[in-house]
Parts: sequence; C-alpha cells; structure tokens
Amino acid sequence: MSEKNENEAARALRLAESPGREWRLLAHRQSGDVDVKNEGVFDELVVDHWLHIEQLSEREWWMRIGDARILVLVESSGEVRVDVERGFHAPILGTTTDK
Repeated sequence: MSEKNENEAARALRLAESPGREWRLLAHRQSGDVDVKNEGVFDELVVDHWLHIEQLSEREWWMRIGDARILVLVESSGEVRVDVERGFHAPILGTTTDK
C-alpha cells in the first residue's frame, strides 16, 4: 500500500471516530468572503429549495440534491456507504451513472 493510501486510510479512520467534525463552508459577499470551518459538529445546510443536508444520527446524513435523495452512513471503520434514489422529490432531470 502506498504512503498516500495509508495516510488517507488513517485520516478516514480518525474522522470516523466523530463523523461531521471536520467541515468547511465558504460563501461570498461584496465585503469579502465568509469562511467558517470546524465550528462544532456539522448538522444541517439548506440552500434554496434544491440542496438540503441534515444529520439524522451520529453516523448518518440525509441529503436532497435536486430530484435526488441521498443517504450517507459512515461506518466506525471509516468506510462510507452512499445510497442514491433519483426522482424522489421531482421528475428526474439529468443523467445518473455508476462509474
């Protein structure tokens, strides 16, 4: 295993101890950027009517992105499971691939 893969695996395992504690938000306004990171454990983000991310439990997040519903589960091993369902919130617009 390469050093890069070992570092990524070690980081994933470290972050899996408390999923959602490492995050960053960047927004722009006329007076300058708003940059917030790691201010607590990430819980929820809502942008207009097409993006909604919310923590359901310690290791599970629910997302709405346009017509898609996405569930993310972070295992204690650092593995991440992602389930995607298209057409849940609206007619499917766009393409979905598995690659």
